[in-house]
Amino acid sequence: MSEAREISERLPLGKAPYPRYVAAAAHHAALTMLRRKRTVLAGVIALAPVIIPLLLAVFTEGAFGHEGGRIFVTLVEDIYVKTLVPLLALFFGTMLIGEDVESQIIPYWLTRPVPRSAVALGRLTAFMLVTTALIVPGVFLTFAACTSLGNFSFSGAHLRLMLHYDAALVAGLLVYGAFCMWLGACFKRPIVVGIAALFGWQRLALYVPGLVDFFTIEKYVAAVLPPLPQARATPVFRTALAEFQKTQFLVGATKAAVVLLVITVVFIALTVVALRRREYSQAKAVEN
Repeated sequence: MSEAREISERLPLGKAPYPRYVAAAAHHAALTMLRRKRTVLAGVIALAPVIIPLLLAVFTEGAFGHEGGRIFVTLVEDIYVKTLVPLLALFFGTMLIGEDVESQIIPYWLTRPVPRSAVALGRLTAFMLVTTALIVPGVFLTFAACTSLGNFSFSGAHLRLMLHYDAALVAGLLVYGAFCMWLGACFKRPIVVGIAALFGWQRLALYVPGLVDFFTIEKYVAAVLPPLPQARATPVFRTALAEFQKTQFLVGATKAAVVLLVITVVFIALTVVALRRREYSQAKAVEN
């Protein structure tokens, strides 16, 4: 609470321009995130995929030595896109508001005329800065390590592929971060709810027939990934009697990008609404 008080008191409250409120909230959130041990752990995890192509280069021969591009694509899509980006959103996004609720900083904000939307935008901005700084170097080092496997180099086409993946990962961080920030503002155990939604519901929706997967974030993040010479694997549901392939309904990259932007704006707005309602009820409790 003392950190929030110090940052808030630096501003000419009621007179400062809106961007300064956003910057103050971002500064406070970034300092909080960087002081957490989980940030160091997240950085180590984000760099872990680099080890895989290096091990393949040293200990394998033959096919793996000529498929650096395939290994890079597999690592980025299966580890970074499907696992690390949602995990970072869970561990950092939920704490943007949820940690203040637990530590009782939220009632303090009621005593300061700071726009609630500026708090949400500032903290999401800090989330994006910190998580992007964790993810992008890991992708680059993974790319560099994959060049040791052959038929994959620092050529213009391959660098553009990496940059395209970086852009898709940043888009994923933004929408997942906004979603998890909303979870932190609305639920007492946001991480539990987030795990159920991101790693339970999204995985199940991949195999459920029909258009159910259109109600997941991963569907649209996957749509903005780079087009590949070979089609991506179709989800297969295995039973004791047979295997069933799900019919894929595709969405264009442009439409997917628009949907991701809309989802982000919606969850930011829902966070602001939830924050105002929670603060209002806290204010009434203080007054009584």
